[in-house]
Amino acid sequence: MHELLSIYLPVYFLLFFGLAFLWRSWRTYRITGINPYRLPDNPGAEQVTSRYFRLLPFMSLTVMVMYLLPGTYHYLAPIVWLEQPFLQWLGLAMMTVSLVIIVIAQGQMGKSWRIGVDYENPTEFVERGLFRYSRNPIFAGIMLSVIGFFLLLPNALTLLIVMLDLALIQVQIRLEEDHLGSAHGEVYLRYCERVRRWV
Repeated sequence: MHELLSIYLPVYFLLFFGLAFLWRSWRTYRITGINPYRLPDNPGAEQVTSRYFRLLPFMSLTVMVMYLLPGTYHYLAPIVWLEQPFLQWLGLAMMTVSLVIIVIAQGQMGKSWRIGVDYENPTEFVERGLFRYSRNPIFAGIMLSVIGFFLLLPNALTLLIVMLDLALIQVQIRLEEDHLGSAHGEVYLRYCERVRRWV
């Protein structure tokens, strides 16, 4: 499994950050002229979620680097009894599926895609594609990814990532729902009645 992961993890993170962040940010900016990166430092809950989402990539990359560097992974306090082949294969499958879900959902959002809440620029309300079945397919994909990452490499840091994601994504969703409700009114309320928050 180590030989497989030494290839899979760098490729996965390269694709994730390359497709779901850099390429999508560039494409949105090219179409709209607007920087889609909208993680403000407003005091309160939004500041906490913004700082976490900035920190998450570095936490994930730290796990990968320490796993790949000989003699360093044990510093992350691996949860040895969870290091089972079945769980690791399940985690690998979850991470792969999550990337597909995230990229598809981002594409379906088109020029409305943002990282965070855009209070300055009105965006089209999107309810097509995966958004017909989930109000938050991108966040669902992220949750699937971090849980898969924990199953693949169960340790203290990946466990912390899962716990923070479970809590802070809920907060971010509430912030986005409040904004969408204010921006789109009855259209959004009717959408919430038809489509569940997750699946």
